Amino acid sequence: MTAKSRRRRDNADMPAQRSRRHLLISLVVMGLVGCASMGDDESNGAETANALASLPVQVLMTQDFATAHRSLAPRLLIPLQAFTATASGSVPVVANALGARLQVGASVDVVVAPKAVIDQLLAQGLVRRDSTVDVLKTPLVLVAPASRPVPALPTPESLRALLLQHMTVLAYPSTDGGSFIEQKLLPQLGIKDAVLPKSIKVFGPQVSQLLARGEASLGLQPYSEAAAAPGITVVGPLPQPLRYETTYTAAIATHANSAAGAQALQHFYRREAAAHDWSGSGWEAVAAAAKSGE
Repeated sequence: MTAKSRRRRDNADMPAQRSRRHLLISLVVMGLVGCASMGDDESNGAETANALASLPVQVLMTQDFATAHRSLAPRLLIPLQAFTATASGSVPVVANALGARLQVGASVDVVVAPKAVIDQLLAQGLVRRDSTVDVLKTPLVLVAPASRPVPALPTPESLRALLLQHMTVLAYPSTDGGSFIEQKLLPQLGIKDAVLPKSIKVFGPQVSQLLARGEASLGLQPYSEAAAAPGITVVGPLPQPLRYETTYTAAIATHANSAAGAQALQHFYRREAAAHDWSGSGWEAVAAAAKSGE
């Protein structure tokens, strides 16, 4: 076969190759978004077509969501580049760290963080309005050293009495939930001035470590951080009406390069979080509500 004949044959095969590649990517994206609600069927075709040129998706997440992401990742069909923010501490500190990453022109399509952090990014115009999807939540729970028996807390009054005990040293997180403890929980119980001076405010996972070492007698922290921590006992969530949950939200970055792929990833998180068995992990899927504010 002459070189000219080979070129003619190769050129004839190119449309078929492109068609096979197009079909493969379409199947990947359709497999990712195809289990969304039936009401989305009409838009799925357009989303799929747009997503063909939108892979891989780049997601920036907070460290506390990374464990949940790893639980879901084995079912992920879309090419993904995941980055974990190393910042820890209060909501403003984490929001500033994520914001710095979004402002320097780094390629980020989706941001996953506590809802309070996403709200600050929204205020700064760094994520798109009406693009937020609530994915998972974890309740704030009371924890104690494994060696210390603590009764259940059926009422706010029993919690108040426990925190006011003379030798009680409370450890609580500087992450999401810390502001709730300082500004709402303790003031509502009328014990802020009595409890805060003998409390220890630390990065979330360190609450369990302080309790296990005997440096604090009680702790408040997200259940997702306490569920597998050694040396402690999870007493349970706060009594109503004092309960608090941290919700993790996925939002599309304002300057996303792969907006259609970002939407596909949001569909994946929502669907797989609802189907996954979170028993014993401290995580719960956010029921039904696809977007914050709906």
